[in-house]
Amino acid sequence: MRKPFLIALSAFVVLGVGGYFGLTAYVNHEARSQVEAALGTLRAGGVEASVGKVNYDLFAGRFELADLSLVGPVQGALKIGSLVADGVAQRGADRVFAQTVELGDVALSPPLLLGAPNISQYKAPRVAITALEFPTQASVDGSPPQIALDFLRKITAERIDIPASTGTGTAGTGDARVTSEETNGDIQLGQLANGRFATLTAEPSRFTIAGPSGSIGQGSIGRVDIKGFDVAGMMILLDSELREASDQFITIHDSVAMENYDVTLEGGVAQRIARLSMTDVAIRPSAIPVEELLAAREQLEKIAAAGAEAPPEETAALFRMAAVIYDEGVRIGGMAAEGVEGAAPGGFAFGLGSFTVGTIDGGRMENFALEKLTAKGPDGEAFQMGRFAMGGLKAGTLMALLADGAENPADIGRWPAPFFNTVESVEITNVVSPTEQGSPLNIDRFALTWTAEPDALPTRISATLRMSGPTAMINAGNSAFALVPGQVDRASIAMDFGAAWNEADDSVLVDPAYIEVSDAFSFNARLTLSAVDDSVFSTQPDEALAGAMEVNLGALDLTVTDAGLYDQKLEAAAKEQGLKPEDIRQLFAGFADLLLAQAVTDRPELGPAVEAFVRFVQKPMGTLALRITPRHEPLPVLLIVEALNSEDPLGLVDELNVETLPAR
Repeated sequence: MRKPFLIALSAFVVLGVGGYFGLTAYVNHEARSQVEAALGTLRAGGVEASVGKVNYDLFAGRFELADLSLVGPVQGALKIGSLVADGVAQRGADRVFAQTVELGDVALSPPLLLGAPNISQYKAPRVAITALEFPTQASVDGSPPQIALDFLRKITAERIDIPASTGTGTAGTGDARVTSEETNGDIQLGQLANGRFATLTAEPSRFTIAGPSGSIGQGSIGRVDIKGFDVAGMMILLDSELREASDQFITIHDSVAMENYDVTLEGGVAQRIARLSMTDVAIRPSAIPVEELLAAREQLEKIAAAGAEAPPEETAALFRMAAVIYDEGVRIGGMAAEGVEGAAPGGFAFGLGSFTVGTIDGGRMENFALEKLTAKGPDGEAFQMGRFAMGGLKAGTLMALLADGAENPADIGRWPAPFFNTVESVEITNVVSPTEQGSPLNIDRFALTWTAEPDALPTRISATLRMSGPTAMINAGNSAFALVPGQVDRASIAMDFGAAWNEADDSVLVDPAYIEVSDAFSFNARLTLSAVDDSVFSTQPDEALAGAMEVNLGALDLTVTDAGLYDQKLEAAAKEQGLKPEDIRQLFAGFADLLLAQAVTDRPELGPAVEAFVRFVQKPMGTLALRITPRHEPLPVLLIVEALNSEDPLGLVDELNVETLPAR
C-alpha cells in the first residue's frame, strides 16, 4: 500500500528537482536572450555592446549580470563590472520591478554636453538603486540616443546612491594640455520619472588641476543641492533629429545651490565663492548648434596648443553662436553668487559681497549687479564700490556686436547706436578710489538710463552724477581747469541731464541740463527743439545726420550762478598781470559793454539782456538768467553751430531774441 505512494512521492521529488533546474536553465537562457536582444538593438545603431555572464534566479527573484560594456558611435561609454538585482518581479505584461539593484565597478564617459567641464570619465566602485521599474522591451527604432532616451523616460526609481566616485579629464592639447581630477562625496538622486530626477544632492568634493605654469592647483566644492534634473532634456542635445524637433523650452533644473567653492593655483591666484545659486534653468534644444560648438571647441584647442591666437573669423563665429544661444536657446530665472573673494600675484586681492543676475529670457538680462566690491593693491591702496548695476543687458546683442568688432575692429565705435541697444541702464554708487594726490575720488552716485527702439539711438535719456575729489586731479593744461575752483583742495560736482522725444509733435525737450561745482558755479538749462523726426535716431549715420540738419531751435532757457569761481579766476589773472582783481573785472565789463553796444543800438529790445550780462560780469556771486528764442522761425540748429564756429560768432545775435528771466 505504501510502496506506490513512495514511488509516486519519489517521482514528484525528481520531477520537482529536475523541473527546477530545467526551469532555471530555461529562464537563464531566456534572460540572456533578452539581454542580447537589447544589445543587438543598440549594435544596429552603431553602439559597440558586449556582456559577460547573465544569470536569473526566478524563485529568488535575483538577476545577475557581469562585464557590460557600451561604447557610443561618436561619444560616450558605459562599463559595469557587475550588476545584481534583488526582489525582481513582473509588473503587468510589459514591466519589471527590482527592489534593489547594486552596480559594481562603474565607469562612465558621458558625451561632452552631459559631463562637467574638463571631466571626461567618472568611476564609482558602487552604485545602489532602490525601487527600480523599467519596461521589458526597449524601442528598436532610431539612433542610440533616441533608443536610450525612449527607454530612460519609461524608467522609474525611488533613489540612486553613489557613496563615492572620482572624475578625470583633460582639456587642450600639447603644451596647453590641462588635466583635472576630482574626488566626490556621497551623491544621491531621488525620484526618477519620465527622465527627470526630482532631487540631486552631492556632499563636498575635492579636485586637482595639472598643466602648464599658472594652471596647477587644487580646490574643493561644498554641498550641492539641486531641485529637478531633467536628464532626458539634456540627452535631446545628443541627436540632431530630436534636437531639431524640440522647439519648446525644457526646464533642466528648478534650482541649483552650491556652497563653498574654493580654488588655489600656483603663483598666488585664489578664488572662493561662499554660495552660488541658479533658478529655473531651461534650454530650447533646436536653438543650440551642438555640432558647431563641438567643432569650434576642437579648433580652439588646436590653436591654443600651437601657441597661436584664434583668427578673427573663428572668434566672430564663436560670438555669433553665443548670440544665438542667448537669444533663442537659454532661459534662466536668476543667478546669484555670494561671498566672493580672490587674490592675484603681486599682493592684489578683491572681495565681492554678492553678484546677481535677474531673469534671462530672449537674450535679455533683467538686471546684473555687483554689491560691496572691494579691492586692494600691493601697496595697500584700497578701492571700494557699493554697487555696480546694469539693467536690460542684452547678452545676445552684445555677443553679435563683439562678433562685428572681431571681424572689423576699425568699424567698432564709429556709430554709437549698436551700443545703446546692448543695455538699458547703468548705476554706480558709493565709490571710493585712491588717487595720486592722496585724497580719494568719491562717486556717491552715477546713474544713466535710456530708451531706444531696436537698432536705433535713444529717444529718451536720463543721467545723474554726484561726486567729489581733489581739485589737483585736473591738470592746468586741461580745458576743464577753467571750471575748477583753485583755492580749495576738494570740490564736489553735481550733474543732472534729461532728454525726451515727443513723437506726436516731432519735438525734443532737454530738461534738466544741470551742473554744479562746489565753491565755483552752477549752470542750468532747458532746451526745446522742433522738427525732430525719427530719422534723427536712425542706425544709419548718413540718415541720422540728414535728419539732424532739419532740426530747429524752439527755445533755450539758461541760468548761470557764480559761487566764487569768477573771483578766484580774476585774482589769478590779476596776479599774473600785476593788476588788482577789481581792475580786471571792470576791464571785462567794459569790453562786454563795448562789444554788445552796437547790438543794442540796432535792436533796443536786447537792452535788458545786455545790461543783465554786464552786471553779472561786474559783480561776483551773481546770477544770470536768459531765454533765447529764434527771431525768425525756423532757425536750424545747424546754422547756430556754424555761426558759433565762424570768425564772427556775434553775428548770430541777429538771428535770436534774448530776454531776461527771473532767477530760479
